[in-house]
Parts: sequence; structure tokens; C-alpha cells
Amino acid sequence: MGPEMLYAILICTDPRCAEEFEAWGEPGDFDSLLCDRCNSALEAVGFSEMSRAAVTQPRRMPYVQQRRAA
Repeated sequence: MGPEMLYAILICTDPRCAEEFEAWGEPGDFDSLLCDRCNSALEAVGFSEMSRAAVTQPRRMPYVQQRRAA
């Protein structure tokens, strides 16, 4: 297993939107994420550590990978 990173469940802070996302990255990477739908701030509702090797997407800067939650 590779170095650890954080997996987060994020929710849009605008109650009219409430879009949910998943993201992977370092702790500071989650500070300024915005909702793709309404451009409001995203708030983390849960974190978990995971292996960086488990993430198969190519690296982008900053190292946050985000997708809509199921």
C-alpha cells in the first residue's frame, strides 16, 4: 500500500442545491472546493483515510479528485 490520503464526502452548503460529491486529497485540499452546480462552498460531512494507490485517476494539481456521490 502507498502513502495514506483522505477520502471525503462533501455536500453543497446551499440548501436549495445540496449536491453531494466524493473527493480524495490532502487535508488542506478540501478548504476551497466549490459546487459544480451552483458554485457555493462544499462542506465535508465525513472523512476516511485510504491508500493513494487505491486511486486510479491521473494526478492533477491540486491533488483533489472529485466526483458526484452515488
